[in-house]
Amino acid sequence: MDLKIEPMCLGEVVVDGSFLVWGWDQGTSYRIPFSSYLILGGDHPVMVDAGARSVSDMREEMGLEVFQSEEQTLEWNLARHGLKPEDIGTLIITHLHVDHTGLADKLPNASIYVQRAEMHYAAAPYFPPGFYDRVDIAKLVDPLYHQLKFLEGDAEIMPGVRVILTGGHAPAHQMVYVDVDSGQAIITGDNVYRKDPALKGPLLSPPGLVHNLADAMLAVEKIVHDGKHILPMHDPAVYDEYPDGVY
Repeated sequence: MDLKIEPMCLGEVVVDGSFLVWGWDQGTSYRIPFSSYLILGGDHPVMVDAGARSVSDMREEMGLEVFQSEEQTLEWNLARHGLKPEDIGTLIITHLHVDHTGLADKLPNASIYVQRAEMHYAAAPYFPPGFYDRVDIAKLVDPLYHQLKFLEGDAEIMPGVRVILTGGHAPAHQMVYVDVDSGQAIITGDNVYRKDPALKGPLLSPPGLVHNLADAMLAVEKIVHDGKHILPMHDPAVYDEYPDGVY
């Protein structure tokens, strides 16, 4: 099966360097994407993560500088590949933060794969509560509940696509391994925000926001060990490195 991965930028946000990589470049602001990935070549199109529901709400409620152009909408990105939202048959959500979950209700025919433990935590989170958007989580509980497929650990979603439960950035964070012809691709979710310097320096570094530091470090080590193509959700370098996708 010849699988291909296409990155899709669904908006941008401005954050501090120390948020991207633990202890790195504090006080310097970076404008980064919030990405989704489209997996093509299987029985049906698959999306990994679903962007943010409302850029304006993120600005007002979280105080973030958030941007979205017409070319960063879900519909525009899918149309580039001859697709509409209703063509997506599977949505894998790495974790239930606001910038990964918000457009799930735009995919009426998608089975939505999420770790059961992440759903439990999202209902009454300790940290960071603002990242688990009440509107988004309520939509998953109802009316999207019939689309949910709960996972409890590692699982094969379809031939060549599997999820690995890591924790780290979020309590039941999962990464997505995709077998492409050129090697192992890992869609890291937010266990890596920025490959350089997190994975390039003499010491591996976790992201600046973690739920469990030990799990985050184990996930980073696994990414470096297993992955040929490393695909974070918030690294603009991905778009330069893979202008024609990953295959």
